[in-house]
Amino acid sequence: MRPRLQSTNLLLAATLTLGAAQAQALTELSDDSLSDVQGAGFAFALDNFSMRFAPESFIELTGATVSGTSWERGDARYYGLSMTNGAEASGTDWYATLNGGGSACSGSGAYGNTFLACPLGNGNSLGAGVTPNQYGIGAMASIYDPYVLRVFDYEGYDFQGNYLDGSAGNEKPTILELIGPSQTEDWRWSFWGELEVDRVAGDPSADIGAPNCSSGGANCADFLQSQTIIHGKPTTADGKPAILRLMQTENTADNTLGITYQSALSGDFRFSVRQKDTGALADTLHNVPDFDDAEGMYFKKVDAFLPLGTLHYQAITLNAVRDGSGDATGDFVIELTRIPDIPEIYNNFYCGDVGNTGDCALNSDDSIVSPNEDTRGYVRWGDFDSVNIETGAGLPSATATDNGIYFVNPSAATPVTNLGISRIEGMRIHHMKITTLGAN
Repeated sequence: MRPRLQSTNLLLAATLTLGAAQAQALTELSDDSLSDVQGAGFAFALDNFSMRFAPESFIELTGATVSGTSWERGDARYYGLSMTNGAEASGTDWYATLNGGGSACSGSGAYGNTFLACPLGNGNSLGAGVTPNQYGIGAMASIYDPYVLRVFDYEGYDFQGNYLDGSAGNEKPTILELIGPSQTEDWRWSFWGELEVDRVAGDPSADIGAPNCSSGGANCADFLQSQTIIHGKPTTADGKPAILRLMQTENTADNTLGITYQSALSGDFRFSVRQKDTGALADTLHNVPDFDDAEGMYFKKVDAFLPLGTLHYQAITLNAVRDGSGDATGDFVIELTRIPDIPEIYNNFYCGDVGNTGDCALNSDDSIVSPNEDTRGYVRWGDFDSVNIETGAGLPSATATDNGIYFVNPSAATPVTNLGISRIEGMRIHHMKITTLGAN
């Protein structure tokens, strides 16, 4: 990973709520000075913040040839990862940034991509005579709604079904957590990607500038270049924040580091692959593309919430695969541990804190009367608030660009094709285990 960052003023206000006496001067923090501190954690306010990788800087996931199979190797690269301003519609793209700067992209109300044409945002408008902060996200996390890093003790059921409430013998486990803001300005998250298939070491196709084999010719490479633009915020539409927690798992047979992650996201998305004809560098390996400003697949008014893990009885754990002698093979396991088959736990997982009744009240259709919303995930592609599910009234039209899922092909007779809206509700992951196979 070779990042090149351009950040504007970063207000990293580490605001510590302390029970100690007020300091009269700035002094260096030390273990001794912090040992007597009683506080609620650190708060990080991010004002006029941006992160921009250079357009040709990338994160790379490389494949390996697997013996005895007909599989082909694939390499994936993600270039130009950026977090920039989303309050202003104007912006630029990676190709223009690399070739002299300036605005080289523009949105259109006809395609609904006013904020999704440009992957890199410009600055906020600060009024007449005031130079805007270039690329900055004005209130990525305000001082009133910051990121919070803290250590906290939570009540809850352990792996054996005991309720840990802080009483003697039932001490509450200590958790390290990072809690995101519940409201932020809209900002752009963007990157461009390159997926290359069947690469051979030493082959000329690995050279920078190799043409795409879909265009014909010798010394070509099989690859697909794409761009992804998100215009939104890391919260749900109703203000649920993203939360990352680290803990010790409560399975006494295998205590280890556990992770829970509450993923929250809302906004608009665009994924596109079409490039402009910019001469010899168009659609060539490793060169920064000049993407079309409108083409692509759009997802409007997305709202997603996915809780992975529950304190204190389900967590994401990481492990290495080992051979018979105990040596690591290079493969690894990512597991969201199984919900224990204990009534107190699975009643809590599905129905919330119902005590020890051993029962969840059901409706006549066998749905849960009061489901646990903290463990119930969803993904909504489009706004359902004005839609009558029974009659279909309020659904977006076949060419609508303000709601739902749609394709844009500017060269087609009908440029916009709307597929409608969709949603998945009530996602609860009881157990998930992913094991890689055949490393190298």
